[in-house]
Amino acid sequence: MKLSIIELKQIIKEEKQKVLLENEERESEMKQFSRSKSGKKVASTGDKVITAARTVSEVAEDQTGSMRNALYSISNFVEKIGLSLSYLGNVDDDVSATASLPTANELKHLHKIIQRLEK
Repeated sequence: MKLSIIELKQIIKEEKQKVLLENEERESEMKQFSRSKSGKKVASTGDKVITAARTVSEVAEDQTGSMRNALYSISNFVEKIGLSLSYLGNVDDDVSATASLPTANELKHLHKIIQRLEK
C-alpha cells in the first residue's frame, strides 16, 4: 500500500492530536497522591503542624524581647512548612505546594536568631 504525501501528513497530524490529548488527560503524580489515603494523612499532618505553629505564636505573646521575636519567627517558619504539607494533600491547579515553603533566607535568618539567644 502506497501512501501519498498528503495522506502521510494527515496520519501524522491525527497521531499528534492523539498524543496531545493523552498528555492533557494524564494527571500529575502530585494530583494522584493528593487523592490517595496517604495524601489525606499528609494534609492532616500539615494541619496539625499549623496548629502547633499557632500555639508557639500564642506562647510568644507571653514573652518579651528577643525570645518573643524568636518564637514568632519559629512560628512563621513552622506554619509555612505546615501549609506546604497541607497543600500536598489538597492539590489545586492554581496553587503550588512550593509557594508556601519558607525560603533559604528565612531559614538562615531563623538560624541567626536562635544562635543569638544561645549566647
